Amino acid sequence: MSNIDIQFNESELNSAFMLGLDLKSGDKLTKTYNYSSDGDDIFRIASMTKVITTVAALQQVESGKIGINDPLNNIVPELANVPALDKEGNICKSDAEISIKHLITHTGGFGYFFTSEELNEHLGKAPIGKDLIQHQMSLRIFRPGEGFRYGTNIDWLGKVVEVLSGKSLEEYFREHISGPLEMNSTWFNPPKHLNERVVDYYFKDKTKYNLAGSRIPEKSEFFSGGGGLLSSANDYLKFLTCLINWGKTGDLEILKEETVKSMFKDQLPENINPSFPSISFNHPWIGKGDFISDLDGCRWGYGWALEAGNKNSLRSNGAAFWAGLFNSYFTIDPWKKVIVIYFSQFFPFNDKDAYSLYRAFEHEVYSI
Repeated sequence: MSNIDIQFNESELNSAFMLGLDLKSGDKLTKTYNYSSDGDDIFRIASMTKVITTVAALQQVESGKIGINDPLNNIVPELANVPALDKEGNICKSDAEISIKHLITHTGGFGYFFTSEELNEHLGKAPIGKDLIQHQMSLRIFRPGEGFRYGTNIDWLGKVVEVLSGKSLEEYFREHISGPLEMNSTWFNPPKHLNERVVDYYFKDKTKYNLAGSRIPEKSEFFSGGGGLLSSANDYLKFLTCLINWGKTGDLEILKEETVKSMFKDQLPENINPSFPSISFNHPWIGKGDFISDLDGCRWGYGWALEAGNKNSLRSNGAAFWAGLFNSYFTIDPWKKVIVIYFSQFFPFNDKDAYSLYRAFEHEVYSI
């Protein structure tokens, strides 16, 4: 029995799937507990959607449709019309210019309920019939460029892609990212023939796992670029492998090498840090793992957090990582040629056992 087996068995986790790849040696490591072993189960990947939306936005920049710092105010008027809080905490109209770079780097002023006391105070619960994400998109908590706040910035980025491309985000991804990469299990609204592979997701109440909703998602006309996709470990591996190879898979190029390399560069001003506020450590959506505290000292690229010289980490300086609400996590390290993907399917996020198992498995992959 391996150390990973022992750690899972001693944990409170009900299931987990882990996949690691060392591209230098070609060695692949897989661990599965109460999921299929083939990597084709379909998970709700939540915020692991964000980097796919980021790639779609960078494709718009590469095509010349828009510059990364160009104002979006006239291109997406509903974005410009979102009210903002002034320094006294009053809701007011804002004419401040906002750009793709602001949205990609979470400096656009949008938050989530678990990252913003202000949103909780001014918005409260979503009205009956209103999507929770769209509700959180309806207020800015500061002017673009004034700070970092993890939030619905990437949902707005998805709207930008839809306007610039003239297609829904589902159509755009299938034509320009997931389709060409043969990520055939990756959808906002999965085709019916994939339903049998969609796994359940849960809410963990202390040690008890309760079903959080219907296993098969209801069809949606709102495509959340910040967290709406379902995908498999095999599909997500195809996506990350393309990026670790600087945007290429065989003869296919989804982004230019220089663009992909910019994703791994610090894109924040020196005086802005990608830290989470105190509410994130005490919110009911967030568990007691070390994910948020491990962000201390890290930086932010395009679409993900960047390791920044943590002496206790095996990751290269500049390696990227991020996660999804239902306790899914990934690492992509172009310098050591390592990819790590972890899936559980429950919240609260940042569960101590799930995050610890992901980091332990990551250590195993780096040690191959």
